[in-house]
Amino acid sequence: MSIEIDDAKFQKILDITVGEQRLEPQELRAIVQLVQLAAAIDLDDDPAEPPLVQALTSRLCALGGLATEAIPPLSPIPTDGEERAARIAMLARCLVTSAGRELAFGLAYLVIVVDLELAPVEGDLLEQLQHQLAIPRPRAGDLVEAIARVVTPGEAAVPDLGTSARRAARLPSVP
Repeated sequence: MSIEIDDAKFQKILDITVGEQRLEPQELRAIVQLVQLAAAIDLDDDPAEPPLVQALTSRLCALGGLATEAIPPLSPIPTDGEERAARIAMLARCLVTSAGRELAFGLAYLVIVVDLELAPVEGDLLEQLQHQLAIPRPRAGDLVEAIARVVTPGEAAVPDLGTSARRAARLPSVP
């Protein structure tokens, strides 16, 4: 599956997550790095991920007036669970607004589901993000549903990744 994020779709995602709040450059940098982490966490080079990460990075940088080169690639990608939790916690501390936390969670979700498969490590990442970003489970489900509708209009609200994948991510199923 390919997820195309044009200006209109990105604006709708911003409307859902950010609203009228302002995001600081430090938050935008942390969001870009969480998106990078989400893309690389399964160590699988899905061809749909790089263009999506690039599109999101470009739009996030434009939003904050940042040069894309000013945000270094997240390296190395933490593969150890403890290391990953520490990195997520560090980036979460940079997200001082609810808007930044919700945008980070929503965009990480998009990057994870672009390949229509949810590896256990990706489900764990979503769960860790939800916890570290202090997003209540009902709100996380609402974000996932709303953002999925933006990028896949006319299709199921949330790509069906199977019951075990939803359980792993602890996200509600969508009827």
